[in-house]
Amino acid sequence: MKYLTLLLIGITLSACTSTAQLPANNNLYEEIGGQQTLSKVFGLALTRIYNDPIIGHHFTGVPKSHLRKHLTAQTCELIGGPCVYQGKDMVDVHTDHNITDKEFFILVEYVQGAMRDIGLTVEQENQILQKLAPLKGQIVYR
Repeated sequence: MKYLTLLLIGITLSACTSTAQLPANNNLYEEIGGQQTLSKVFGLALTRIYNDPIIGHHFTGVPKSHLRKHLTAQTCELIGGPCVYQGKDMVDVHTDHNITDKEFFILVEYVQGAMRDIGLTVEQENQILQKLAPLKGQIVYR
């Protein structure tokens, strides 16, 4: 009986580890289509953000191409891609802008909508947003 219990435990653990392992090169970055997909997401989102009557004013004087490049690189790095974010510190960039929770979440909705519009799954959207969420504390009410 003791042997049977150990055998069942061994089989169960073996099954758990074999289904949890993914190929070494399988990550969210590759799954979504890499930097090209991220650039599309932020291109679409920024067009909407820059035209938004509530949050658009925060981006006056900031070229879309500049922000798109940095958002793409930052997100690429956060989700396991080969990019290295070389932009400014998030706190420094957002200090004195007094961005509210409402404004932050409007931006998030545009990014999420862009991800959906280009065909990412809800699971992929959520995984990306989960990686970006910790940045909120560096952006809001600075």
